[in-house]
Amino acid sequence: FDDSKPIHLKILDVLPQEAIIQVGPNNAENTIIEFMDYFCGYCKKIQPELIEIAKERKNVRVIFLQYPILNESSFAISKMVVAANFQGKGFDLHHAIFSLEGSLTNEKLEQAIKDSGVNESRLRIDMGRDETEQILHLSSFLAGGVGARGTPAIFVNENFSPGYVPKNRIINLLK
Repeated sequence: FDDSKPIHLKILDVLPQEAIIQVGPNNAENTIIEFMDYFCGYCKKIQPELIEIAKERKNVRVIFLQYPILNESSFAISKMVVAANFQGKGFDLHHAIFSLEGSLTNEKLEQAIKDSGVNESRLRIDMGRDETEQILHLSSFLAGGVGARGTPAIFVNENFSPGYVPKNRIINLLK
């Protein structure tokens, strides 16, 4: 409740590293945070756009945070990605899931796990950890606390936008 740091950066301070899926350098001048759900069509649409921005501009980092609100499967898949992050493979699995064509099926999800190089035995163990579920509850609590009522919910630096934000508008909000 102080002005020592913008709220979007305070969010990152309270989350464990395994909650954070990041593209771009830690010391980037610009931070984009997306609260997302794997069953959200607009989250799937914006994901490659955000990655492009981070790759095109060295002063941008993009952080994807779990906000599994659409169905029970959302929570299960988010749990998988957080568990993969314990192996340092969270982004790989996140990207593989969002890169799938069509509907998300068990077969496609199994293929995404294989493609991302995640150790499946360790993934199952890490999914069962209390810490994994606590991360999802904390991330969801924070999303609700900043006013996210759906997905995507995006911070571009201090600017918060509920819903999809076009790439050109995001670029215009960067420093």
